[in-house]
Amino acid sequence: MSQSSSVSAVVDAVDGIPVVWWVDVGAGSAGMPRLCGAWVLDAPDAAETLRALTATRVVVATTDGRALLGKHEVAVERVLDLAATLTAVVAARDELQAAYEHAVATRKNGRSLTAPRWPSLPEPLDVETAAEAGGDPRTSRALGIARWIDRLCTAWDAIEEQRLTRAYMRALGGPAARAVPAVIEAVPSDVPA
Repeated sequence: MSQSSSVSAVVDAVDGIPVVWWVDVGAGSAGMPRLCGAWVLDAPDAAETLRALTATRVVVATTDGRALLGKHEVAVERVLDLAATLTAVVAARDELQAAYEHAVATRKNGRSLTAPRWPSLPEPLDVETAAEAGGDPRTSRALGIARWIDRLCTAWDAIEEQRLTRAYMRALGGPAARAVPAVIEAVPSDVPA
């Protein structure tokens, strides 16, 4: 997420109306919500607002959202691959678990190490069927996707907390909390979003 903003844009469309939900996937900040903006763009100037809301953002879009972006000629340069990002989180957690097991196996002083308590991770998400009730029913699919990303980020923050409290794990990522290991797909310029 180093190229630009750590805020990703979830894009959906309901009856041709754009729905956008922002989610911050950067390193967690205590007390700051990751769900950081939501819009239902039923005004006549929706295309320009849609461009502004997705500019410099990594995008997660439903099929309807991709079609709407294409219709309004909104360029998308990067897409967040949710399945690959979940896989990357699992791999990072497993690497840390292996470090714990290695530390236990090689410990010489007889003192036991406290086992890490890993959080539950969300199940893989189908963006086409995701839904959570919100204020405006048109936002339910975008909200479902945004909350799934939020749950994944919250789990990642807990993994990082476990890593940072163990000196033998800090070498696997450094002394500060890391951002979610987001997997970004580059979208070729000749391919519509």
